[in-house]
Amino acid sequence: MKQKGISKRLFNKYSIRDRRKWPFVYCFVAFPVIQIAIFYFYVNLSSFALAFTNSDGSAGLGSFELVFKSFITGEDKLGFNPWEMVYKSITSWGLTQIATLFTILSCYVLTKHMIGSKLFRLIYYIPGIVGGVVLMSIMKETYSHNGIWTSLVKSLGVNLPERALKSGLLGAKETAFVTIMIQRFIYTLAGGGMIMAGAYMRIPNEIFEAAQIEGCGFFRETFQIALPLVWPTFSTLTLFSFCSILTADYGAYIWSNGTGRNGLVSVGFYLYRYQVTITQTPVNNEYLYGYVSAFGMLITAVTIPLVLLGRWILSKVHEDVSY
Repeated sequence: MKQKGISKRLFNKYSIRDRRKWPFVYCFVAFPVIQIAIFYFYVNLSSFALAFTNSDGSAGLGSFELVFKSFITGEDKLGFNPWEMVYKSITSWGLTQIATLFTILSCYVLTKHMIGSKLFRLIYYIPGIVGGVVLMSIMKETYSHNGIWTSLVKSLGVNLPERALKSGLLGAKETAFVTIMIQRFIYTLAGGGMIMAGAYMRIPNEIFEAAQIEGCGFFRETFQIALPLVWPTFSTLTLFSFCSILTADYGAYIWSNGTGRNGLVSVGFYLYRYQVTITQTPVNNEYLYGYVSAFGMLITAVTIPLVLLGRWILSKVHEDVSY
């Protein structure tokens, strides 16, 4: 009865006019709720069942055994090394986080009203406007044997492998992954911080004016005043990035034309190759659905504690500030 009385009081807090809007609001949010229910929960429940399926279709832990065996031997059914996939994804993720730290400073500089700041802000928007596939197609030409970046590396006196000289920077295993990581680092610097810039712009100028009167320098102003004030935004973006620590993808499938040659691989590419194999020859490889599902479940099992740990660490660094 007490619970019912509380619900009634909460209901009576809203006017009849407000309550008339509720059907529209419920209909408006019903569509995304249905989407999540079907395309997330239902699909994952199916994947969960597939993960506990043996190669002969019976229930069991055969799929998990295949995953652990591939990690122990360093080779799977398709001839790939799963450790290399995980290593390349974590490397890509870590490099992105390092670039993000530089972005914190560069985006804050762009909030200052200095000559050329609006132009640089526009340049920062360009990578977000141009589609990823289009940008990669353009960049692939610059890495060819006579492309801009290959010519620049040659002019610096770097000794490139013979295959890189003939086929470009993406044509040799020694240079392909390093080249993409450098390109990804620059790309993150150029287009990874516009949300942070928007958060910086919300800080009242009076705070910085008071800090300047007290003799506060630029770096102290950035990291002891500005960053704590936008910490909720920064911590949220960082927390989302933890979700992709094992699945960070740098477009390995597009860079390698779907082959994974010269070490251009990642966990995302790895799982997609299995899907392609199953589709092309479903009769002999249908059991690999279980392998992909088991692999995905293990990634989730490792990622969830990392996300919770990251959330706990971020909550201890700075308290949320309201202004």
